[in-house]
Amino acid sequence: MTDVTLEAARKQKIHNLKLKTACLENEEFVQELHVSEWSETQKQKLAAAHEKAHELLAAVEAGTKWNLTQAYDIQKLMRVCGLEMSVRELYKPEDKPQFMDIIALKKTLQELKQHRNKTRIVSFTGTIDNGLSKLEKVEEELRRSQLDATELAQVPVNVLKNLEDCMNVQNVQAALVGNEEQINQQLMSIEKCKEIRNIALSDGEMSIAEEQFYIKAQLLERLVELVRDKFRIIGVTDDENRMFSKIHEVQKKAYQETSAMKDAKRRLKQRCETDLKHVHDAIQKADLEDAEAMKRFAAQKDKSEKMIKDNEDRQDECWRKIQDLERQLQKLGTERFEEVKRRIEENDREEKRKVEYQQFLDVVSQHKKLLELTVYNCDLAIRAIGIIEELVAEGCSAIKARYDKTNQELADLRLLVHQEYLGVFRRLYKTLGQLVYKKEKKLEEIDRNIRTTHIQLEFCIETFDPNAKKHSDSKKDLYKQRANIEEELQMLKDKMATALELFRPTEEALIQAGIEFVHPIEEVEEGNLQRRSKMVEYRAHMSKQEELKIAAEREEIKRAKQLMIAQGPRTPGKSGNRQIEYGQ
Repeated sequence: MTDVTLEAARKQKIHNLKLKTACLENEEFVQELHVSEWSETQKQKLAAAHEKAHELLAAVEAGTKWNLTQAYDIQKLMRVCGLEMSVRELYKPEDKPQFMDIIALKKTLQELKQHRNKTRIVSFTGTIDNGLSKLEKVEEELRRSQLDATELAQVPVNVLKNLEDCMNVQNVQAALVGNEEQINQQLMSIEKCKEIRNIALSDGEMSIAEEQFYIKAQLLERLVELVRDKFRIIGVTDDENRMFSKIHEVQKKAYQETSAMKDAKRRLKQRCETDLKHVHDAIQKADLEDAEAMKRFAAQKDKSEKMIKDNEDRQDECWRKIQDLERQLQKLGTERFEEVKRRIEENDREEKRKVEYQQFLDVVSQHKKLLELTVYNCDLAIRAIGIIEELVAEGCSAIKARYDKTNQELADLRLLVHQEYLGVFRRLYKTLGQLVYKKEKKLEEIDRNIRTTHIQLEFCIETFDPNAKKHSDSKKDLYKQRANIEEELQMLKDKMATALELFRPTEEALIQAGIEFVHPIEEVEEGNLQRRSKMVEYRAHMSKQEELKIAAEREEIKRAKQLMIAQGPRTPGKSGNRQIEYGQ
């Protein structure tokens, strides 16, 4: 209570005391008249005093006020009604809603809508628009409340962060553009190399053809590296996308937070509703007590009026019997004094009760409004939380769908890259296989030449032929060539083994995917067999031609012999001359 209120209550108390004092002083004067000497004047004075007493009593009853005295407050209300909710726990009309964080969420969604990754915006346009709509609905609800939405606004922050991160994931197709360009350049270089090799083969330029074989192998090795680099790029995108595999945990955490907030608001609402029920019961009880008290006071007042009226009638009777009833008159005066005093006290109590009742109504009305306002805010908060839950669910569902779709796209793309890698590896392995085959044949040819040279060297050594030096140098050169060829052959085989080892993950992936293909090893072996068969046919054809020439020569010799036999023996002269010539 303020000092002004206390001062007013003090003055009111003094005023009430003055009224009671004046009334009681008059009653004392009436008593004095009862014991005074009897006369008509005294009777008139007594009548005038009675009249004044009626006026003063009416003034006391009408003028006594206790409304400035603090008789009922919120603490007494809570104590009497057994209320659980204190005023500081309740929302108040002057409280302002706090929803700036909700506006910040709207701004975040609007910024996401203008995201630089336009291809990803398309996937989340519906989610962002729905989120903006729901946040606007939440903001509209909050503007009509006294709620603080700071905690509520923190719920979808992680979802929006994941949404932004998901939109920031690089598109794997865009990441592969540079790689594809390099692959196309390598393929063009390989085709050009192949064209040069074919021209060299047709022109008989074996050294150029062999060089182009090596160049093609190097280009194919680079092509294999580029294709393998696709796995790295896909892996990077996969790593960026993997962080969204636990989006359900974000949604679960958000649901836990919203459930906790809902439960808190429901508990608050339940407590308020319980207090409201207690308040309603208290109001009904107070109304009944007030009606009964007013009824009792009215009955007592009627009884008092009758008693005073009876007292006056009896005083009139006493006037006729004044001498005989003087003592009775004094007694009646005393009774009147006591009754007036009691009535004044009763009036005080009644006025105080009225004030307490009115203050009770005022306090309970204010507290009832606070409780009802709190219930309203609880309902509104539950609706807003539900909307935020829908926003979280939609955001998480969109991210989960995008995550699954990206995983499927990566799996399909990885399978396509494996197939592409199979094609590149096949070309590389077959090229290396051709080189190995040719080098092995070259090695066999050198071995034959070494054996031939060795035989010729042995013949020359046997006869001290000066050509032995030439055959010896030729043999050394052949051994050097053989060593170089063996080194190149081993290098090619190592490359084939390395390429085959690098191909194993792709082979396993294709087998696991159920894609049938002919292994490049089988193709190389089949190609080598075809080349050997073709060479055998060529050799057989050449051998057949030699056999035909020998047979023709033998036939010619046979015919010559037959012709000589048919001509007969030669003449001696001629024979002798020939012998002389030979002898000379």
